[in-house]
Amino acid sequence: MADLVINEEFVTVTLSAVERVEAMHASITLPRSAVLRAWVAPDGMDHVHGIRAPGTALPGVVMIGTWHSPAGTTFAVCHGHRPAVIIDLTGQPYDRLVVTVDHPHEAIAGLPHDAAG
Repeated sequence: MADLVINEEFVTVTLSAVERVEAMHASITLPRSAVLRAWVAPDGMDHVHGIRAPGTALPGVVMIGTWHSPAGTTFAVCHGHRPAVIIDLTGQPYDRLVVTVDHPHEAIAGLPHDAAG
């Protein structure tokens, strides 16, 4: 499972070796200043939409990679129908990150939160 690391300067999604192959992408590091809001969704897969390019999707099992839709570009690392951190971004190659993590509320402590999240 990917690691989500947030510090004072950066938000980093560190992919495992298998996830790098599935995503056809390296780990991602973005400036923390690009974060518009962060929130927790009960099922991360519900928030990944559009055309996958590149990446891997097995419905209900994994969604890993880049998705393009009219709403923007999402980078997702979702394993099963599990809670996920959703981070909306500005001025970056991705408009949204969707990452399943073990303790999603703890992972986004200190980031701007959405009242609904």
